[in-house]
Amino acid sequence: MKKTGSEQNSPAEPLERARLQADVAKQRVRIAKEELKRARKRLKEAKREARRARKHAAVARKAWKRARRAQKDDSASKESRKPGRRAKRGAAATAAKSPAKAPARARRPAATRRAAPPGTERRAVTASPARRAQQQAVSRRRAAVRSASRALRAPRPPAPASVP
Repeated sequence: MKKTGSEQNSPAEPLERARLQADVAKQRVRIAKEELKRARKRLKEAKREARRARKHAAVARKAWKRARRAQKDDSASKESRKPGRRAKRGAAATAAKSPAKAPARARRPAATRRAAPPGTERRAVTASPARRAQQQAVSRRRAAVRSASRALRAPRPPAPASVP
C-alpha cells in the first residue's frame, strides 16, 4: 500500500534521474578526455623511444660494418696480394688522396655541431682504450697501404718531344 505523501515526489523523480544521468555522462566525458590525454602522452613516449632505438640501431650497424671492414683488412694483409688487384684500387686511392675531401678526423660528430641548449655543459668524451687502439691500428694499416702503393708506382719518363 502506498502512503499519501509519496505521491508528491513522483513528478520530481524523472527530473532527478535525468540530472543524475547528465552528471554521469559529464563524468564519462571527463574520464574519456583524461584517457585521451594519457594515450597521447604514451604515443609521444613511444615515438621518442622509436627514434632512440633507430639511433642505436644505426650506431650498431656502423660499428658492425667498421668491424667487418677491419676484419677484411686483416685477412687481406695476411694473404699475399696480387698486383692486378692493386692496379684496380689505384684510381680509388688517388681519389681518396684528393685535397677536396676533408680528412675524417677533422669532422666533428653531429652532437657537437648542434648548439647545446642554454644552461647545459659539454663534457669531453674520451675514447675507450680499446677504441683508441683500434683507431691506431687502422691508421697504421692505411699508412702501410699508402707507402706500398707509392713503391709500386714508378715515375713516368718524360714524353718524347715531337719534331716539326
